[in-house]
Amino acid sequence: MNTLSATLRRLYDSLGWPGVAGLAMLLLAGGMTLSLVQPKTAQLAELKQANQSLKTRIAQAARDGIPATGSQDDLTRFYGFFDGPAATQWLDKTYAAAAAQDLVLTQGEYRMTPDRTGKLARYQITLPVKGSYVQIRRFVAQVLKDVPVAALEDISFKRETIGTAQLEAHIKLTLFLDADQAGVH
Repeated sequence: MNTLSATLRRLYDSLGWPGVAGLAMLLLAGGMTLSLVQPKTAQLAELKQANQSLKTRIAQAARDGIPATGSQDDLTRFYGFFDGPAATQWLDKTYAAAAAQDLVLTQGEYRMTPDRTGKLARYQITLPVKGSYVQIRRFVAQVLKDVPVAALEDISFKRETIGTAQLEAHIKLTLFLDADQAGVH
């Protein structure tokens, strides 16, 4: 211990306090490099390798096509989910959900479009609705529960004045239907 203190004293005498402070900062910078920069450098190398692997897989998929991930039975069962009641029956359930919340559905917009796969059809419905927030929220929840082929795409609210409990909402739903049953190809 005595030799260490003597060595430090000689170092201080030869460098002075600015030299010792500079040496301490140099040692601190080296320690930070080892503790902070080196692990991040290793992590960056791993990420670059993972990125290259993904690029290789994407290029291979573009060349060879996307490999099948499930069995044909799984795919048939998936599309079978949409082979159910006709669109009018799903709409009846939607109207019943509105009536259960004492909402009046004014004239909506309805549009049937084929899906890119050709196996499904999208029946897009835009409904203007007036009611309280709770009524509208319950209506949407009931539709999503009763109509399993429905997806809520968008909902927007508008209030005439701040104190008004009534809201105007535009609800955009999409029903996913079997294209053959819907008559769309």
